[in-house]
Amino acid sequence: MSEAMSKQTSGALIELCAAAYPLAKERLPKLRLLLVCGPRLAAEGLRLPPGVEVRGYVPRLYEHFAASDLAIVQGGGTTTLELTALRRPFLYFPLGQHFEQQHHVAPRLARHGAGIRLDFSRTTPAALANLIVEHAGSKATWPPIDTSGARRAAALIGELGRYVTGR
Repeated sequence: MSEAMSKQTSGALIELCAAAYPLAKERLPKLRLLLVCGPRLAAEGLRLPPGVEVRGYVPRLYEHFAASDLAIVQGGGTTTLELTALRRPFLYFPLGQHFEQQHHVAPRLARHGAGIRLDFSRTTPAALANLIVEHAGSKATWPPIDTSGARRAAALIGELGRYVTGR
């Protein structure tokens, strides 16, 4: 996907979230919205309602995910898998023309039963606000995923190293 297409899509999703925020806040008065634009999208020029917090690039974003009551994200593999492993509720929008998000990430999330898949072209601010109210603070309904892969891989590599070196 081109960088221009990515910026356009990211900006459109951020603006959809911003438009849904006041509608959801009417029903959840303590609701906060933190928009993370990432490194490629400048916050300047975005139409945002009062009270919305904006950040550019956020290192260790997974820490914010772990503290969130609900995340709304594009359908990227790393982000959605982090949310799945953290067992945090999330809504995700796989990019329409993005092969990996449509044919690998979304089916994997469906197998886990994680997240709620949405179609950007069919989601209005009112519909998104309803989903925010419905799912903010909800508990994960999918089973925990095995997160011990790196530890197991390190043990196997260590065994291979001992075998090769004879130690």
